[in-house]
Amino acid sequence: MVRPLTGILILCAALLTASMPAPLHAQSDTIVLRTAASAAAVPVLRTDSGSYLPIRSLSAFLGADHYENRALRKLEVKFPRSTVKFTAGNAFVVVSSASSKRNKVYQLTLPVLFTAGAYYASADELPGLFRLTGDSTLSVAEAGSTAPAVPAAAPVVTGLSVEEKKNGTLFRIALTAPVRDFNRSLQVGDWVYVTLPGAQCDTVAFDTTFASGIIRRVKPVQSETSLQLSLQVRGKVAQSEIVQDPLSNDILLTLIPPEPEPPKTAAVDSAALLRKQNEKARQDVVRSIAKQKQKWKLDVVVIDPGHGGHDPGAIGIIGTREKDITLGIALKLGEMIRKELPDVKVVFTRKTDRFVELYRRGQIANENEGKLFISIHCNSTERKPSSANGFEIYLLRPGKTEDAIRIAEKENDVVKLEKDYEDRYQELTEENFIILTMAQSAYVKQSERFAEMLEETMSAQMEGMRQPVKQAGFYVLVGASMPNVLLESGYLSNVKDEKFLRSPAGQQKIATAILNALKGYKNEYEDENR
Repeated sequence: MVRPLTGILILCAALLTASMPAPLHAQSDTIVLRTAASAAAVPVLRTDSGSYLPIRSLSAFLGADHYENRALRKLEVKFPRSTVKFTAGNAFVVVSSASSKRNKVYQLTLPVLFTAGAYYASADELPGLFRLTGDSTLSVAEAGSTAPAVPAAAPVVTGLSVEEKKNGTLFRIALTAPVRDFNRSLQVGDWVYVTLPGAQCDTVAFDTTFASGIIRRVKPVQSETSLQLSLQVRGKVAQSEIVQDPLSNDILLTLIPPEPEPPKTAAVDSAALLRKQNEKARQDVVRSIAKQKQKWKLDVVVIDPGHGGHDPGAIGIIGTREKDITLGIALKLGEMIRKELPDVKVVFTRKTDRFVELYRRGQIANENEGKLFISIHCNSTERKPSSANGFEIYLLRPGKTEDAIRIAEKENDVVKLEKDYEDRYQELTEENFIILTMAQSAYVKQSERFAEMLEETMSAQMEGMRQPVKQAGFYVLVGASMPNVLLESGYLSNVKDEKFLRSPAGQQKIATAILNALKGYKNEYEDENR
């Protein structure tokens, strides 16, 4: 079963909502539903992928109201304490509390079906989902059936603390829900690893350095199935124990150092020993401060030329290929950065005409510890030639206009050239977009600031073709855990823009504009963090 996802969400404008086709080989019979006060038989839909119950039939049986938006294929079931929101073709369900005004998102194992004008949800999970509202005692009375599974909240780390004890160090991991099958490794070099299956955390907020004590640093690493906390330790760990606090959901890790060796001589200069310990502590603090300063230097810039290889991108009126333009701008920009900003390392997601998957571009940026990610593209319209012209700069947020959604769809469509892309990428719907971009929240301010500077320098180089910064959902930006922007440098469907973009002089102007924005952003970024 795919694990549920939770979060306090502000629902954004919908990008796209797909509806499921009618299931193949569907058969219908009935099962008995019971509450504390009544019982009723309702039809159950059996399909090749699983069994489904009609959502409106269940809501009517429970006395709940429902509201349907047929245009968006959405159904809301209103209970006194909460509202449950379903979307056809989508496995994500939003439960809104009437008292707290907060939302929780649950992921079902099967998407909601819409067929013959009716909405259906998984028979194994729908009764349990309704019981979560607190308004229902619904149960299924079917021969040989088991109690339906209730979606559980994913454990989220809310805090880390270190407490020095006489017999060792206590490392406490505060969690919102229990974690099963947690474990810790033996010491490997300077590291001890704690694995929490199914748990989540803000990896930026909890990347922590300690000036003293046995724990030097905690570095969280988030994957799709688990959270790993990597603990860098000072010295040796002789023993370690990990348990769950019986009074809370917290995980407690105890690290016990080796017994100190007895002194070789009876005479010990206590004053000299104290001076040595104080000096070591001072040096630890100095190293920690130096490391933190290095963390806030803009020393790595990742340049991402869009498309490449068997993916040409947009094609211009006279055959100009987007992949050639983006690579030309990127290489010119990289050379200028090396000459004018020698303390900045330049990382390319590609330097030749080759195909790089969208998810891999973000991985390259993260593996090189990039501090800024710039993705370069060219725009186009379906009709050629067209009057649409000029550059556009995008931030990673749900698109608010039809043009922004269209451009995001065009760029995201590249994933269909990748093998097994359906298993790798989630559709950017209104529910899961917020979850996918939660990790970007720490970089919103820096992304917006660089986008503003880039808009100014591009407008100056492009002789007044000023465009406001826009928002849209791009897969290539989701994976880059750092400030990032996507630049559409011009329209290949416009005669004048295409001529400008394919010329070396035009590409040089665009590269110069990006460099000038980078210089200003670097100065401001490092001044704020000194």
